[in-house]
Amino acid sequence: MNKNLRITVLSGVFCAMIFVLTMFVKFPVASGYVHFGDALIYICASVIGPWGIIAGAIGEGIADVAGGFAIYFPATVVVKALIAVPFAFFNFKNDKILNIKSSLFSLLSGVITVLGYFIADLIIDKTYAFVDIPGNIIQAVGSAVLFIIIAAAFDKAKIKSKLF
Repeated sequence: MNKNLRITVLSGVFCAMIFVLTMFVKFPVASGYVHFGDALIYICASVIGPWGIIAGAIGEGIADVAGGFAIYFPATVVVKALIAVPFAFFNFKNDKILNIKSSLFSLLSGVITVLGYFIADLIIDKTYAFVDIPGNIIQAVGSAVLFIIIAAAFDKAKIKSKLF
C-alpha cells in the first residue's frame, strides 16, 4: 500500500476510533460530559502528523452532533484542531510517540481545551462558562494520563514503525 493511501486509511480509522471513544466512553458532569477522546487525538497526530488534526477535529465534532451537543460543533472542531497541532508538527517526526516533549504537549493541549471551551461557553451560554471548567480540567488531566499510558504501550509494541 502506498504511503498516501495508508495515511488516508489511518486517518479514517483514527477518526472513527476518536468518535467512538468520545461518544461512548464518557462520564456525565454538571454541564455535559467528560471523555478521553483527546488522548487518542494526541496519539493520532503523533502517528500520522497533520492528518491527525483533521481526524481529531472531525471525530470529536461528529460526536458532539451525535450526542446532542451540536451547538458545540464549531468550538469543538477549532479546539480539537488546536490541541493536535503540537503533536502533529513537533512530535510526528520522532521515532517514539512518548517523550518529554509529547508529555509537555499533553499539558499544553489541556490548557488549550480548558481555555477554548471557556471562551466557547462565554459565547454560547455564559452560565456554563465557569461550571464547565472543572469538567474540562478533569478531561484534560485524564486525557494526558491516558495518552501517556497508550503512548508507552504503542512505543513498546513499536506501532509507529510498523505502520510506516
